[in-house]
Amino acid sequence: MENSDFVVMTTAEAKPGEEKIAQQALRDVADAARKQSGCIEYRVFRSAENPAVTVNVEQWISKDERDAFLAGADVEKFVSAVSGAFVESPQPETYEILDEA
Repeated sequence: MENSDFVVMTTAEAKPGEEKIAQQALRDVADAARKQSGCIEYRVFRSAENPAVTVNVEQWISKDERDAFLAGADVEKFVSAVSGAFVESPQPETYEILDEA
């Protein structure tokens, strides 16, 4: 895997009544991530079928860059904001890019 191929996708479902809190926290952490020098892309999507479900798509220069972001204050703030807001703990999955646009 090349460095720029470090892609992470995370699907999460907010509990009923927690959707707005979770979505705002996701937008905030995405904005913070995009300001990091190692972040190539960070997008948050909401399901058209179930607005409680979101998907984050992240692309980083390297795993180390993402790990540094995860250890920072912005993610700590995010975790605090969404504590108990999701149906289950989101499980990020790492992917490799198969084709380039």
